[in-house]
Amino acid sequence: MILKGSQRGGALNLARHLLNTRDNDHVTVHAVEGFVAADVSGALMEMYAVSRATKCRQFMFSLSLSPPKDATVTVQDFEDAINQAAEKLGLQHQPRVVLFHEKNARLHAHAVFSRIDIAQMRAVNLPFYKEQLNELARELYLSHGWELPQGLADRSLSNPLNFGLAEWQEAQRAKRDPREIKAALKACFTQSDGAASFMAALKERGFWFARGDRRGFVALDYKGNVYSLSRWLDVKPKELQARLGAPEQLASVEATQAEIAATIGTAARRIAEGNERRQAEALTPLLDQKHRIVARQRAERTELAERQARERTAQAREHARRFRRGLKGLFDWFTGKRAQMRRAIEVETDAARRRSEAAFDALRQQHLVEGKRLQAKIDSVRARASKRQHLLACTLRIDQTEPDELIDKFKIQVIEHEHEF
Repeated sequence: MILKGSQRGGALNLARHLLNTRDNDHVTVHAVEGFVAADVSGALMEMYAVSRATKCRQFMFSLSLSPPKDATVTVQDFEDAINQAAEKLGLQHQPRVVLFHEKNARLHAHAVFSRIDIAQMRAVNLPFYKEQLNELARELYLSHGWELPQGLADRSLSNPLNFGLAEWQEAQRAKRDPREIKAALKACFTQSDGAASFMAALKERGFWFARGDRRGFVALDYKGNVYSLSRWLDVKPKELQARLGAPEQLASVEATQAEIAATIGTAARRIAEGNERRQAEALTPLLDQKHRIVARQRAERTELAERQARERTAQAREHARRFRRGLKGLFDWFTGKRAQMRRAIEVETDAARRRSEAAFDALRQQHLVEGKRLQAKIDSVRARASKRQHLLACTLRIDQTEPDELIDKFKIQVIEHEHEF
């Protein structure tokens, strides 16, 4: 599984992210270990309180664990991976919080460790933690028999289309697939040797080249959305200027957006709006169905948790009745019978806990299978919409295309690629 870690502060912000049920279908708190508090927010605030006795500002280590898309991973698999990561990083004895997130029918985990060693009152040093996590990720892929991603097998083969949160949010606002955007921009930059060839390559893919307010070079799509080339190409501004020259020679974002509006006209906007409308019409019933399924699944999990809580309470009462009181109880204490009963009760309690965890994990796997069937339909609709947007972007050119001609071009493109939908 892919392991991503970071040293960070901001206990409350991280707690809000981890407990966010708006962007996640299900959030399950799996473990809160080594704290006085029993909840996630309280545990992270304890980490912060302890760190105040030191100079450490990044007092937490946040680890995310993402298995392959189609892999079936158990809770024990996640626990083993978290323990191995903690041992590699020297965090095995540190307090931790572990949660599971389910989103788009996929299960992933988050573990947050306190970096503050209370005995030494100093932060645990984490040198080269990214390299150590990558090494462990390779071991996990090999031990589970999963297909090793190229980026883990050989760093030089890592996917150049990986994108971060900022790029994802920009693409979400633009309602386009960030992978398609990044691939298009990288292809244009790779095949160009200067500003003129880069601008021509962008035009062929439906992008405009402009000067940003603070970010140097930017690209704009046919809807006027702005993309920072430095961030999307993973290239430093100095390197961009070395190949593309000074950004002052380019038109501003405002002027370029005005040019786009004048060039495209109402025809292209009508096509784009129609694409978005068709996507919304296709997605609305699927998303409504997903919301109903998630609500039902949450109710089923709550019912299971409440039933298991009642069973634990009943078991605890039954265990308490086994111990005799008064002189008989004192006799059991002297003869060691009480200690034997206590050990037997611990074994029974542990077995009951394991049964409860297995029952909850089985219900979770059932819900994941149910969600994957629906998510496949949602992904198919989004893939079709993304393809249509890409075709429209490729149809657009800087030259003044007549509205009727533009619509005809787009229809021809859609018909030619319809088999890919």
